[in-house]
Amino acid sequence: MNCIENYTGVSILLLITIMLSFAGCGDTTYMQGKRLYAVNCQNCHMEDGSGLGGLIPALSSSAQIGSADFSCIIKNGLNDTIFQDSTYLLKQMPSFKKFSATEITNIVNYVNHTWAKDFKESTILDVEKVLNECP
Repeated sequence: MNCIENYTGVSILLLITIMLSFAGCGDTTYMQGKRLYAVNCQNCHMEDGSGLGGLIPALSSSAQIGSADFSCIIKNGLNDTIFQDSTYLLKQMPSFKKFSATEITNIVNYVNHTWAKDFKESTILDVEKVLNECP
């Protein structure tokens, strides 16, 4: 076999590999954030972000999403009283200090893309800045 035949065979194999890697890609917008949400957040806030009635607030209608504070809430948790539907609810959310700034950025972008009315993508630099300023 000469060099040209070998090169052509490798090129075809590479092209097939690239095509197969994109074949299963459907809607992959913020997929890593979606996976992190499914494993760490969905049990409480539900897949559709609706929460659990009076027990756990909905993310889909939360004033917190889209705000800079959202990153801090994910990282540090929340132990506060929330006013919802003319009722005060004592809420506790666990902290996720194990998450890196990259993981928090992925979750923030997934949640904001899914439920925030005025979605603006956050960069890791945006999130790191906010995390450094968290109370």
